[in-house]
Amino acid sequence: MAIPEYIEGIPTKKNAVKERETLILSYYEKLWKRLQREVNSNYIINNYLQTKIYIVKNTSDKKTKIEAKNNWKSTYAVKHLYTVVKHARPLVSGVLEYSNPKSGNQKNKGFKQMLILYYTFSNDNLDYLNFTVKLTIGIKADKKHVQYCVNKIEV
Repeated sequence: MAIPEYIEGIPTKKNAVKERETLILSYYEKLWKRLQREVNSNYIINNYLQTKIYIVKNTSDKKTKIEAKNNWKSTYAVKHLYTVVKHARPLVSGVLEYSNPKSGNQKNKGFKQMLILYYTFSNDNLDYLNFTVKLTIGIKADKKHVQYCVNKIEV
């Protein structure tokens, strides 16, 4: 089955990087406004961890924008970020994937640990909408969890 030129307003062509980047920033703005309306804050509770995952301007959007603009599926994940953050879980049930922050940006943001969770999009009718995304969460010294990046992965 051929992939359409646009999926939910997201261009699928490889050379549409700038357009996807603009969409990503727009999706974050909409999410921040939604969270302010719903919880008067900037977090989503992850069902698996039962923990608040904060969506922070200039942290959550920055790395995601760099990564997600290159692939329409990653941009699609940003459009559905509320669902991704709420329902993400370990790839292997019960096994949380932690790592130390990489030098540079992750350390500069004050993260003491990084946690990886996954979310799988599933669609019985459209094969191209069946894929998994990786949600990277930075954990600060005070145990605050911050969404750091989301991008499509190959499983």
